[in-house]
Amino acid sequence: LELKALSSKLGSFRLGTLRRLWDISRESEGSDPEGRMGREDDTDIDGVSGSDDDAFIDSISDEIGDRVQALGTSYPFRLTNGNALQVVGPPNDGGYTYLFCLLLTHANGAELLSGPWFPRVDNGVRDLFQGCSTIAAAAEIQGCAISFGWPRPNQNPPFLQRLREVYELFGEGVVVPQPRPGVSPCPKDEEIDVIAWRPRPDNSPGKTYMLGQVASGNNWEGKPIKGAPIDNFHRNWFQPPPPSQPLASIFIPHAVPPIGIEGTRRERLDAITARYGVIIDRMRLPRLTQEGCVLAREQRPELVIERTDSLQAIAHWVNEQIHDLHGISA
Repeated sequence: LELKALSSKLGSFRLGTLRRLWDISRESEGSDPEGRMGREDDTDIDGVSGSDDDAFIDSISDEIGDRVQALGTSYPFRLTNGNALQVVGPPNDGGYTYLFCLLLTHANGAELLSGPWFPRVDNGVRDLFQGCSTIAAAAEIQGCAISFGWPRPNQNPPFLQRLREVYELFGEGVVVPQPRPGVSPCPKDEEIDVIAWRPRPDNSPGKTYMLGQVASGNNWEGKPIKGAPIDNFHRNWFQPPPPSQPLASIFIPHAVPPIGIEGTRRERLDAITARYGVIIDRMRLPRLTQEGCVLAREQRPELVIERTDSLQAIAHWVNEQIHDLHGISA
């Protein structure tokens, strides 16, 4: 529904039209399609009987309401009185981040974006996701956030050099002068993409400290850093490590999907949070990015927040994709 509204030159798509498309699909399959097909990442039509069109529409309206509640002004759509989903424009930084994540989610030629167009995603575009994730981390921690993953800003300084720079700012831990025997001599980022912490006025240990993995692709479920990856990072590259205990996190452009028709996103998060730590998905990241921008604009001397320059590039990329979508739908 969001993609249909985005691709329309009028910037809207009626729920009634979606219901008719659903009816056609149901009749062609000869049974309730929700009972047979695997759940698309972002359909969000859980718990709906195939025989109840009103319940189908109500479930979508409820989901839109949930997204508005979770994201506030960072949700770039609204439901009109005529039961159409409409693009709100121009989006703010959080709204552009939402659209960016939405397009990244479906940038694999899958069913929703099959045909003559789907988003062109290269390593530069994926790096922009690390940019907005860094800004979101600053808001989550209410402090500093460093983009540490490869490629790094400022001409890709070597791993140990960058590590020393970051942890001198952090004020905890002593980075080893050279790689330990048996450890890779030329690491890129050791699976750590974002480093964030909340400064204290005395700069003493006991800070709120977060390490994050940024996973822009569909294989995010295989990339937790909680446990061994973080433990190895501290053991191999510090002597001694920071005394503050790290909070693991993962940043993904997807909206964490429920498992099964009757499941909910909350139940899924309840099941997997212990494995991943803090999960910053599309239902959280746009609002945090917007809040991180506000924090960065305060220009507080104790805060270092990197990658705010990524937001202009994100908006430009999203606008290019919308322009191409409109050309295809003309």
